[in-house]
Amino acid sequence: MDFTGKDDGFVHVKGAREHNLKNVSLSIPRGALVVFTGVSGSGKSSLAFGTLYAEAQHRYLESVSPYARRLFHQMAVPQVDEITGLPPAIALQQQRGSPSIRSSVGSVTTLSNLMRMLYSRAGVYPAGQPILYAESFSTNTPQGACPNCHGLGLIYEITEKTMVPDDSLSIRERAIASWPTAWQGQNLRDILITLGYNVDVPWKQLSKKDRDWILFTEEKPTVPVYAGFTYAEVKRAIRGKEEPSYMGTFSGAKAYLLHTFSETQSALMKKRVLKYMVSASCPVCGGKRLRPESLSVHFAGMDIMEMARLPIKKLVQLVGPFP
Repeated sequence: MDFTGKDDGFVHVKGAREHNLKNVSLSIPRGALVVFTGVSGSGKSSLAFGTLYAEAQHRYLESVSPYARRLFHQMAVPQVDEITGLPPAIALQQQRGSPSIRSSVGSVTTLSNLMRMLYSRAGVYPAGQPILYAESFSTNTPQGACPNCHGLGLIYEITEKTMVPDDSLSIRERAIASWPTAWQGQNLRDILITLGYNVDVPWKQLSKKDRDWILFTEEKPTVPVYAGFTYAEVKRAIRGKEEPSYMGTFSGAKAYLLHTFSETQSALMKKRVLKYMVSASCPVCGGKRLRPESLSVHFAGMDIMEMARLPIKKLVQLVGPFP
């Protein structure tokens, strides 16, 4: 084994003692598919991840800023005497990722982190623009996400027609299709009765002012609710100062959709809400999800989102000539 530092096309490991490895030394050819095999507990992962990948990551992170290091899950420095011929490395671990509209191969493999640092340190900036940190090239941070679409690349329009597809129905007949079903929808209807709205006439017979308030108001009035009462019974109960079933808070139909879309962890609920929203490409970022100042930085003639859309093979060919 050559431990003189001469590059002979191999990765040389000397005295690896990570976890269950017992002073292991070996040489591994670079540019080849190498498989470690053995029974459970023989040290395969300790060698591949705990030693080789951990050392490659450690060497790389020593060259970047303290902030950039926080973007990575840092592994411990491996127990090994010496490793030579080791190039930068990425690790793909067998795991089940949680679904997210923001997830990609790049984010799962941390390649996206490397690209963000590349643009931060080596990107070509417009004249007069200050240097941006790596987080400014992420759609998941306030510094990077387009302020208009919040890093989604799409804007969602909610209209009366999307929320009320059949205006011949009354509110009691679920004219507001975007409202939640079951008790929560009934609760909103009962609050409207207390507020003096007629829930038994066709939607189209309500005044535009009333329709707009019910759908688009940002007010959140809290009123007494008399569950199951008619409008006349509610008025009588309020005059008589009867004890209500509970106090209910109203939320406009649009506000309910936006809140549910942004807060729910249920893919099924998000899918239901999207039925009432019309999507379009964000006019500010052009669907690229980043702030204009982040998209103005180029490397090899492309902004970071254009480069991120390249196939891996094309990406390698593009950045290969750069030292």
